[in-house]
Amino acid sequence: MDTKKTRKYTQKTIEIDSTISSGEHGEATKAKANASVETGEEAPISVGTLRAEIRAGLKPYEDSLDSIKNQLACMHKGISSDISVLREEAKADIKATRDELMGKVEQLFTMQAEAASTQKEMEKSLSDTTDRLTTLEKSYMSLKADYKKLQEKCTDLEDTSRRQNIRIVGVAEGAESNNITGFAAKFLAEVLGADNFDSPIVIDRAHRSLISKPRSGERPRPIIVRLHYFTEKEKILKLSRNKGNLHFEGSPVYIFPDISPEVGRMRATFNQLKQKLRSANIQYNLYYPAKLVITANGSRYTFTDAQAAEKFILSNKLITSEDETE
Repeated sequence: MDTKKTRKYTQKTIEIDSTISSGEHGEATKAKANASVETGEEAPISVGTLRAEIRAGLKPYEDSLDSIKNQLACMHKGISSDISVLREEAKADIKATRDELMGKVEQLFTMQAEAASTQKEMEKSLSDTTDRLTTLEKSYMSLKADYKKLQEKCTDLEDTSRRQNIRIVGVAEGAESNNITGFAAKFLAEVLGADNFDSPIVIDRAHRSLISKPRSGERPRPIIVRLHYFTEKEKILKLSRNKGNLHFEGSPVYIFPDISPEVGRMRATFNQLKQKLRSANIQYNLYYPAKLVITANGSRYTFTDAQAAEKFILSNKLITSEDETE
């Protein structure tokens, strides 16, 4: 039967009064159907017939549906079983991981506690060390000041013990023979002039500088002479400055006051500057222990530092570039 006609007949059948389905009108319905067949018209299909046909058509699908339901039930049961197994395995893994992490966390807490304790000990030690260092710095500054005072005092005492000494430089080795004290007296009288002394020069002792004896061709050792009277020492140094260049047996000799090595190093810092001042004909004096006094333009300028003195000279143009070249 054509689908469109079936729908048409179905619609007509549904439009029939609901009483058609009752037992009272069953025969009337059949009669009308037969009449329709006899007349050649298509008889309408009842709802019950349609339902029966639909059920018959759906019968194979219902069987397949039952089979699918059974398969789905089996699959559901298997999946549920697998999920249960996976859940138990996951729980076991999570528990093992949790136990492992808890152990690691406990180790971390222990290490952190030890580190905190160590840090506190280090902070305390550092604080104690800082306090001790501060105390040591204060002690060092105090000791440094005391050391400087003691050094200056020792230097002064050493120079005081040398205040009656003179240093003779340039005398050849062996010129004194075996009597260096008598040689020193004779040397001073000969070089400075015997007529400059009212009485023989009194010398307590004399000796060569206490360094290794030089080899042939090397500079001879200085002679240290201790005079009995300080006034004679001052007189000898004055005569030496006034005479200028001194010679003994054809060689130049020099007479200096005997000073300590510390004062000698302090005075040596002015050596180059003194040479420049002499070249420029600028008057200067070097006083004990190492104080340079420059006389220029009618004024006296005192310096204890060679660099400051040179800076002053250059800034005031006391020395020209030609003087420095010379």
